[in-house]
Amino acid sequence: MSISIDLAGQVAVVTGGGSGIGEAISKTLARAGASVGIADLSAESAERVAKEIAADGGQAVAAAVDIASRESIEAGLAVIRSALGPVAHLVNNAATWSVKPFADHTPTEIDRVIGVTLTGTMAVTQAALADIVAQAGSIVVISSDGARIGERYMSVYAAAKAGLIGLTKSLAREVGRYQVNVNAIAPGTTNTPGSAGFIEQAGGQEKLARAYPLGRIGEPQDIANAALFLVSPLSSWMTGQVLSVSGGFTMV
Repeated sequence: MSISIDLAGQVAVVTGGGSGIGEAISKTLARAGASVGIADLSAESAERVAKEIAADGGQAVAAAVDIASRESIEAGLAVIRSALGPVAHLVNNAATWSVKPFADHTPTEIDRVIGVTLTGTMAVTQAALADIVAQAGSIVVISSDGARIGERYMSVYAAAKAGLIGLTKSLAREVGRYQVNVNAIAPGTTNTPGSAGFIEQAGGQEKLARAYPLGRIGEPQDIANAALFLVSPLSSWMTGQVLSVSGGFTMV
């Protein structure tokens, strides 16, 4: 007897789906049969991932989306709906950050991190929520272990990601009656282009890995596997949860 995850006929939207963790999630959901809307600030990156999914036999459409803009969100979702249909699953992965002492953050930097990471995620979720409720779908929010235990030089980012945990738990209570699951993933340090600066400042992968019981930092596929689980029927009785995918770095 075998267990398989089949998302055929279901549309999943992944924000920040054109690189790093978002790219891995987009490709993993597509391999499970989902039609994937790749929403990314970079139209070029989104198109590349969509083409790679198509070359692998999957179905995907790219949409250039700045989640700090509600107009851009609505336009991007219109492209995805027109090509694929209504949204059943939303993976809120897009974020931005600044690695520096809290006192050195400018008001503009703070507004950008909060505006994309927290407010932008709320805006995308609002825009897709009616579709998801109608299909008893799911929402996955990519938070961070930094939001749970703190991270030096990333106070603004950690605050935004902590806000996402509050959003996850509260929204789960609100939409559970519609059989919509809302859960969060809290990755540990993951080897992506976006985290390269932080990894370098922390002394490199080898040094960071010593803090992890499993002896390595994360790879994008580690997070993608958890996202697949959370949009699948295997997690149908889970909602309002924060799943740390961090090699044992965080045990709470």
